[in-house]
Amino acid sequence: MRIDDFFKVNHLPLVAKTLVVAVSGGPDSLALLDLLYQIKEQYHFRLLAAHLDHQLRLDSFKEEKVISAYCQNKSIELISEKWPKSLQPLVGVEAAARKYRYNFLVKIMRNYQGDYLLTAHHMDDLLENILLKFIRSGNPSEMNSLRAISKVQGMTLLRPLLNVQKADLLEYDKKKHIPYVIDQTNNEDDTLRNKLRHHVIPLLKKENKQLGQNALRFSKEVSLLTSTADERFAQVDQPENFLSVAYRLKTSALKELTGEEKQAFWQHFIWQTWHERVNQNLANYTLLVYQGFFYLFKQLPVKPAKKEIILDQEFSFNKRKFLLSLKADEPHKLIGNFWSTNKNQFTTGSILPGTKLLLKDGSHVKSKKKFAQSSIPNILRPYCITVYDGDDVVFVEQTYTNQQVGSMGKCFYLYEDN
Repeated sequence: MRIDDFFKVNHLPLVAKTLVVAVSGGPDSLALLDLLYQIKEQYHFRLLAAHLDHQLRLDSFKEEKVISAYCQNKSIELISEKWPKSLQPLVGVEAAARKYRYNFLVKIMRNYQGDYLLTAHHMDDLLENILLKFIRSGNPSEMNSLRAISKVQGMTLLRPLLNVQKADLLEYDKKKHIPYVIDQTNNEDDTLRNKLRHHVIPLLKKENKQLGQNALRFSKEVSLLTSTADERFAQVDQPENFLSVAYRLKTSALKELTGEEKQAFWQHFIWQTWHERVNQNLANYTLLVYQGFFYLFKQLPVKPAKKEIILDQEFSFNKRKFLLSLKADEPHKLIGNFWSTNKNQFTTGSILPGTKLLLKDGSHVKSKKKFAQSSIPNILRPYCITVYDGDDVVFVEQTYTNQQVGSMGKCFYLYEDN
């Protein structure tokens, strides 16, 4: 079993690189660590072992002892850490543990300038993952979440053992006399993954001994298809941040896509933006179509409260930073400008429903009409920053600006500090 073939096939250089291996103390990760150790001198790379003790079992300390002994014997650098019990939630422990573990691994990659982060996922893990995702969602992109080469928080993540069966790794450990720890919770039937592992997959393998190879082929084909879809989605205009609470896109941008393709586009965008997998209903996300635009948002924040504005002093509105000034050359993003002839007692807040806005000819128009003309749906209107001079509205973001210029009028500029 030569692991350098994986790097050759995928054109991944090894010489003088830094490899960080996630090591749990089980047979799979220790086999991976040893496989890399065997070629370390040949390719002159730096090898680090990273172990996180989740402290979810009373005997979890045994894993660190086994890993530490192995690393000391092989002169491999080991970085260990414990998941503080104070940070462990009462529910959703598995997801929280996974998130903390990957954050820990990414931290090590950054601290040690790692080139590759490696995990010991193998062919049996891939098969289990495909079945799990098929049961839970059937989303192709989820069913292909275990890829040989991927990214995690910008770091290159490698899974070089996806074409290797669990039995072969166990045989490798036996042949090399590599000690490891068996997590006894894996023998229980309290999780869906374990039920599949103990009961369903053995039956399927009886039907076809090449089931693992089929899973690997399926994963590669789905990867190719999803990559093709990603490329197509990348060719269309992308949604833009709107008021820091939503994303907006012209409906015409997706006119060439079918209904199902549009759903897939938004699922893909949510994954790229929030790193969340959602079904065709988009889960907790809301997608509106209004006046020729798509609007996508999650849970909206509390409507911003009214507050005083002091000229040339930064102020906040819906967690955005602004500056109101008489200067026309501030080095910030210009949101808009307006004229005011009043006392210049400025405040900011959300516009009130039913507010009437003064037009240049002296007549008034309801704010909802101006919002409609600007294609801003009712639910997002409170997040357009509104500037008051006394009781008068003089500016509404992307919607209205006072243009009545008196002999004593001054032009004010509203900037956003990015």
